Amino acid sequence: MAVSDSNQLTLLAQVTCPHCWHVFAPEESLWISEHPDLVGDAKLGSDFAQRFLPSRFSVEGDAIDAAGYRATRMACPNCHLEIARAAYQIPALFYSILGAPACGKSYFLASMTWRLRQLLPQYFQVTMNDADAQSNARLHQYEEQQFLNPDPDQLVSLAKTETQGDLYDRVTMGDHSVTLPRPFLFTLQPTARHPNYSRSRTVSRVVCLYDNAGESFLPGADTVSSPVTRHLALSACLFFCFDPTQDPRFRRACEGKSTDPQMVARASRLDREASVRQDTILLEAIQRVRRHAGLREDQLHQRPMVIVVTKWDSWKNLLPDLPNDAPYFDIAGQPLRTLNLDRIRHVSDRLESLLRTLCPEIVAAAQGFVQDLTFIPVSATGRGPERDPTTGSLGIRPRDIEPYWVEVPMLYAISQWARGLIGTQQMIPAGRNAGASPLSGSNAGSDRPRSENQ
Repeated sequence: MAVSDSNQLTLLAQVTCPHCWHVFAPEESLWISEHPDLVGDAKLGSDFAQRFLPSRFSVEGDAIDAAGYRATRMACPNCHLEIARAAYQIPALFYSILGAPACGKSYFLASMTWRLRQLLPQYFQVTMNDADAQSNARLHQYEEQQFLNPDPDQLVSLAKTETQGDLYDRVTMGDHSVTLPRPFLFTLQPTARHPNYSRSRTVSRVVCLYDNAGESFLPGADTVSSPVTRHLALSACLFFCFDPTQDPRFRRACEGKSTDPQMVARASRLDREASVRQDTILLEAIQRVRRHAGLREDQLHQRPMVIVVTKWDSWKNLLPDLPNDAPYFDIAGQPLRTLNLDRIRHVSDRLESLLRTLCPEIVAAAQGFVQDLTFIPVSATGRGPERDPTTGSLGIRPRDIEPYWVEVPMLYAISQWARGLIGTQQMIPAGRNAGASPLSGSNAGSDRPRSENQ
């Protein structure tokens, strides 16, 4: 029986390895042996299954290893690390999250992915699933610790992201070992109720998220043996996490306006983190992108950056009139919500003005690097931490966690640079032609929403 074109397996012309960023054709991919005796890989070590270039295939199209077992997993021909099968069929989007040590990157990432798992299918008719559950294992721990904790009254805190450990892989390249970051991988696909469901093949994406330790962005940390932040040059959008509690000017401005213990004068265990200037981290990241993307010093990067201002709950009284409700809403007659770009850009303008007043060097550095810059406030927990009376460490009770706007940076990035998944709406000034806006009504000549499901 003939197989319809819609059911045939389609492969991308080129695949980008999410570990080492090597670009290769699918037919160059190595396969991972399944027989238990076929172990010992030249690049990964004696504990890993052998990688091989196949000469025999099963009727299902899978490779046959040297012992006659059907192999189902594939690996990069350069670093030999396993690559999720979805990456061979769905175009990838790389997103980098960067910031100083202890700026809240891991909290932001865990809250963001948890919220997106819930909100995308419920409100936007888009599924967000793990493309590789093993790579996402650390993130699962973060989510469970905060949102699925069996003891919601116990103070918890996420482990600090280290420069080594289960978020990295060691690979032998030639005569030296290289440390490579382990990405978090997700698939974004429209559901059957999405307007672009029939175009799933073209609008679906594999999202690769990177969460490096803040120390990885310090000057001199990017080396041949530890190129763990070179994903910055490939990123469709850079998320720079700025932590106001680490800035003495923000702390002074919040005196008498915040009860967060992170807003008091820094001492003891936080001395080292407080000594790391956040503009230094940002400038170092900018230099790395310029170097690895081949940009001149006077050339603006064409990809966007979002300044994610973390721990909003600790400094919100500096901008007391910022809206608390989410910047997306229903549209009559449509099964999904749309982003309100006017709301996001209004908040961005207000936040940019505040940052320009308190820490102008951050704004200047970002504006001198990218054309498209957005400022978004977030709170991964919705409230400040408590100090444990026994250990003195800071923590948060899971029952108290109410994230604020953590999903907005990614929703905004997807809507703007992964067209066809998330619609946007903005006001069209009076007198302008609505053009091809699919939801434009008959109220011509007035300010009205413009909706796009690109």
